Amino acid sequence: MKTTMAENKENHISIDNIPYEILYQIVSLIPLKEAARTIILSSSWKHLWAPVQVFVNMDFDRITTQESGQQMNQLISSFLNTYETSYQILNLSFLEPKTVSEETLFFKAIKGVDKELHICFNGETPTDFGLTIELPLCKNAHFCSLKTLHLRSITSLAGSFLPELFSSCWNLETLTLEKCSGLQDIDLKAHGFLQKFVVLDCENMENVTILSAPKLKTFCYRGTLVKTELEDVPALCDVTLDFKGSTALRDHSEFDSEDIVSLLASLKDVQVLTVSGWLLEWLCTRGVIFDDFDFMFNELKELSWIDCCMNKQKRDSLVCFLSITPSLEKLFIKIDKKWSTKPCSHFHQSWPQARANEATTSNDWNLKHMKVVKFLGFKIEEQNRMLVSLIDVLLKKAIVMKKMSVTEPENKLSWSVAKVPRSHLNKMEKASTTTCHHSKSSLLLSSLDSNCCFRLTPTGENEIVPRFL
Repeated sequence: MKTTMAENKENHISIDNIPYEILYQIVSLIPLKEAARTIILSSSWKHLWAPVQVFVNMDFDRITTQESGQQMNQLISSFLNTYETSYQILNLSFLEPKTVSEETLFFKAIKGVDKELHICFNGETPTDFGLTIELPLCKNAHFCSLKTLHLRSITSLAGSFLPELFSSCWNLETLTLEKCSGLQDIDLKAHGFLQKFVVLDCENMENVTILSAPKLKTFCYRGTLVKTELEDVPALCDVTLDFKGSTALRDHSEFDSEDIVSLLASLKDVQVLTVSGWLLEWLCTRGVIFDDFDFMFNELKELSWIDCCMNKQKRDSLVCFLSITPSLEKLFIKIDKKWSTKPCSHFHQSWPQARANEATTSNDWNLKHMKVVKFLGFKIEEQNRMLVSLIDVLLKKAIVMKKMSVTEPENKLSWSVAKVPRSHLNKMEKASTTTCHHSKSSLLLSSLDSNCCFRLTPTGENEIVPRFL
């Protein structure tokens, strides 16, 4: 039976005609970030993200009381318990007490289907404040299902009722604080469920203290150099210390490199470490010598080094740090200008060159377990000498190297690195007179001591991608 064009048109189902019940089910199967992007698919999908507007007839000053804090938590709890199988947005606003027409947005909250809650607070932060986070050891009915909590732009006003919220999060596994400009001090004491704690871009932060977190596995910090203290974190295995080239401390004289050495000592048993090149360079310019430590990173398997550039001092500080990582298996070195740093007044000392050369050429240490090295963001033409020197050192120190590669994300190029002995150079065209030789299939770099060269061969294989913030 032939169907007419009119029948085809009548039977056609477009994305705009999908029932909302089905749309909710579709979105509920997608992670939050991907789900939020569905708003651009069709005007009908925008309905899924229409916020629930709640107005509270309460003066700002009253929210600092314990009673109002409990009321706020009951409201958030009610929001979490509605439509458990779908994403929801809540806009919470205060009505000005003198009029019912003026309103002030306090926060916007997004509830995810994977027992997650993201809250972005609104308003200026007139004063600096500290935050005490004490997660309970007993069950609480308010937030019994909440496992992921992401707080952004916390204000001093919000900070006054948040302790009441934390006291109800007995099942929380992941806690993130992001871009809280007025936040200066964090004191965390966690129960046995918290596994991940993240602090990102809180520009005035001065102190981060974790006094107890028996199940904490991951700690990530990105921001200015601060005093960081970790105690009673026996399960910690994955740490990111992305310290920028500045400090939020008003009195720089109060900060001592011993604070960082003490922090590193508390991390000696971690297995995965991401560290900013600026931090290692800063320590070296302060006279810190890594191989003089009374501890080593014996359990460290994966190291990621990140910075905005690579220079001689950064290279030497990295090599010296590698001397205390005897079990290292994977090394990722990434250059990215978005990690640009501000000059710090502490860069006034000169690291003795003799000490740097000793660490680089010493035969007292080797990377006996190093199997993978990946360079990201290096522009081979512009920085080939610095790249060559790193390749040279790492190939000498690594005994069982299986794979070394160089990736240029901007040009979408990836090269596999292989060492070629001097005896084979005469087989390569112009190898003896050209530092960098191009061919259809390879790139040739001469080593600094001219004893060998490094052949870079294009590769289309899937590379191991490191995890950077």
